Amino acid sequence: MTSLKIRFGVMADVHQDFMYRAEDRLNRFIERMTEEKVDFIIQLGDFCFPFPENKPFVATWERFPGAKYHVLGNHDMDRCDKRAIMEFLGMERNYYSFDSGGYHFVVLDANYLLLDGRYVGYEHGNYHQHPEAISNLTPEQLDWLREDLAATNKPTVLFSHHNLESPFNDFNYGIKNSDELRSILREANAKAGFRKVIACLNGHNHLDGVKVIDDIYFVHINSMSYFYMGKSYAATRYSKEVCEAYPLLASTAPYEEALYAIVTLEPGKLTIEGRGAGFVGPDPVACGHRNHAGGHVVTARISDRTLLY
Repeated sequence: MTSLKIRFGVMADVHQDFMYRAEDRLNRFIERMTEEKVDFIIQLGDFCFPFPENKPFVATWERFPGAKYHVLGNHDMDRCDKRAIMEFLGMERNYYSFDSGGYHFVVLDANYLLLDGRYVGYEHGNYHQHPEAISNLTPEQLDWLREDLAATNKPTVLFSHHNLESPFNDFNYGIKNSDELRSILREANAKAGFRKVIACLNGHNHLDGVKVIDDIYFVHINSMSYFYMGKSYAATRYSKEVCEAYPLLASTAPYEEALYAIVTLEPGKLTIEGRGAGFVGPDPVACGHRNHAGGHVVTARISDRTLLY
């Protein structure tokens, strides 16, 4: 029997290789989702490098007894190519779809450079060398998405690492071809005669927020671990030994507790049960940060939300 109500756990940007005691955060998520008996869990990218020492980290993820899904984040390819991290995580495809209960879910991958008319997958941190060419969905992926949406009559939620709400520029942190992507979503809803595409959930920006565009919710799922402020706002938050082991920490505002959410889908309503925490050490305002990014306020929380559709 198809369930008209499902629940899933979602987390983003745990950054095992950048964050002190990231495995503790992941462990708390897995324990909670197991206790809650959610229908599936999904992580929205920037999970870990495919290093042998990270096998226990992946094993923690694998402890969840139900269905588990991955989204590729840009940092997942900092030290490898896509195939290496996909094999490490057990991913068959970098973009794909699946059904759970009475709902359809789509996972996208915008980790592509557009260089001289060619789409090049992120690998070994190559996106750092071409900032003007980052964050693209390939034409093949967009064609696949159009066909995938046409083939289902179920309410649909999209997952991605990058946000899909806006184009990538100096002020927004979306994807280069967001206009084309959102045209496909509008087309799918118009042809269906109802709001087939309900929402798009993303990580990447380490923000908490929601916008409505074309009657579709675009929801930022905050990082499990921290907000990145930049070297200009550096502060000492941990011991000397920890700071030396994780040099990026000084430029971040870490969260005291792991942030994640439980999402409930039922006819006409999407509910997010989030979590709040404080910052370890001085918060972004105390560090002189402007306290906003991409049109959203910086905060150490994933907000509770009830989104009607």
